Amino acid sequence: MWGFIHKWHRKIGITAAFFVMLLVITGLLLNHTDNLNLQNMFVKNNILLDWYHIQPEGEGRGFMVNQHWVTQINSRLYFDQREIADHIDHLIGVVMLSDEFVVALEGSLLILTLSGEIVEGLAGAEGVPAGIKSIGLSEKGELVIRAAHGDYLADLDATEWHEEEGLVVNWSESQEIPKDLYNQLLILYRGKGLPVERVILDIHSGRILGYAGVLLVDFMAILFLLLAMSGVWMWVKYR
Repeated sequence: MWGFIHKWHRKIGITAAFFVMLLVITGLLLNHTDNLNLQNMFVKNNILLDWYHIQPEGEGRGFMVNQHWVTQINSRLYFDQREIADHIDHLIGVVMLSDEFVVALEGSLLILTLSGEIVEGLAGAEGVPAGIKSIGLSEKGELVIRAAHGDYLADLDATEWHEEEGLVVNWSESQEIPKDLYNQLLILYRGKGLPVERVILDIHSGRILGYAGVLLVDFMAILFLLLAMSGVWMWVKYR
């Protein structure tokens, strides 16, 4: 009996050694996530990105104004080849007003400089009409918002909104995003789609291999238990 337990104790120990080291390393990393800033580090490896199916839903939505593109891919907003905002609502349209761009989202407006820097955000608290459907410029070059209850002339300097009827408006309309630009934005999107923290957590739990990985970790937990029990048994027997 002693020989049998000793033999299997060694085999289980050798088998479990790799997993113990893996759990220890990933556990230490997860314990210092904030210090290592793992939640803000992103995976660049295409194999892992494909494994996690990091792809945007749909083809995105874009508007070209004054030779610049404002594009939405999922919840991210891009100005040309640069991400400028995340967690945004549906992109409605973009117009150029004087020396700035006005970007209409479903529930708010963003004011951008000519280089794409966000200057200000306006929402319901600033009087932005609810339920924005379109944005455009009148014949006189005035900003017009079509909302749920009508068309409004906007005075951004005074932050005032005046409902008007019968306006002739050149509405902003989406355009097909050039393939080269979309491919560049796709690389940017995928590059910030998979935090290193998530990969380490999935390795630690086995979920990186799906349900099979979870079962593997469960199996290793049973081996650790057998290893502990056989170790205690041999110690007691040796004593």
